Amino acid sequence: MYDRDRLATLSVVVAEGGFEAAATRLHVTPSAVSQRIRALERQAGQVLVRRSRPCTATESGRALLRLARQIALLEADVERAFGESGTGAAGAGHGPHLPIAVNADSVTGWFLDAVVPIAEQYDARLDLHVDDEEHTAALLRDGAVVGAVTTAPEPVQGCAAEPIGATRYRPVAAPSVHARWFAGRDPAAAFPAAPRVDFGPKDRLQTRFVRQVTYRPCTGPAHRVPAADGFHDAVRSGLGWGMFTDGPARDGSVVSLADDRYLDVPLYWQHWRLRTPVLDALTASVREVAARFLQPPARR
Repeated sequence: MYDRDRLATLSVVVAEGGFEAAATRLHVTPSAVSQRIRALERQAGQVLVRRSRPCTATESGRALLRLARQIALLEADVERAFGESGTGAAGAGHGPHLPIAVNADSVTGWFLDAVVPIAEQYDARLDLHVDDEEHTAALLRDGAVVGAVTTAPEPVQGCAAEPIGATRYRPVAAPSVHARWFAGRDPAAAFPAAPRVDFGPKDRLQTRFVRQVTYRPCTGPAHRVPAADGFHDAVRSGLGWGMFTDGPARDGSVVSLADDRYLDVPLYWQHWRLRTPVLDALTASVREVAARFLQPPARR
């Protein structure tokens, strides 16, 4: 049986990225944090934390990290239940910690509408990990999050997965970029050669669209702007063309480059199979809000 305080310390060390930061958050000395981790590693018989900057969990550590966070979630639900029944301190700031992995376009487009009401209802502390939708499921495998908006349809071990819809992207550009690179030109020649804006090194939306439309690779300059507002501003300012979701694509600040062509990216909600009131409510809210904002899931 693993000691609850040691498991909680492991969770805080990984979340804070170091022993000293964890000690500050736990209101103990760094020596006490180190002793708890060493005791946990002796019990497990394996190294659980890489002493790097930041500290990260090893493969064995990830299994215990997931256990630690599941225990914390269950304890928060119990505390809330006692608080509501009048035997505990309701609203005492002991709500659940909800780390969730999600892509930037979902955060700016619809996801906050799903999670903010749950955070308020359950006095939860949200911790959004923003990453490309093709990579968010890795955070579930690591035990770092309780749920993820992802393009991965196959459930991570210990998790459930369900389709929630698709984000529709359209190619757009500032009027100056449209006039220089696209006006009167064959899209098959224009798209591969024109300068584009990528959200970051993991962003493949632009190159995927070009291959879908032209069957050719992109050869033009690729600019990287890894910030949601910055990415949109960079395209609007004329740095290059990019893929916008439906709302920003139709706001009048940019020119559509292919009115009849788009790229749909199917999304799935993956979450721990652990049944708790807050996780059940979170899943129901994600499902309901996604149905309002996303394209309907493809029928199997």
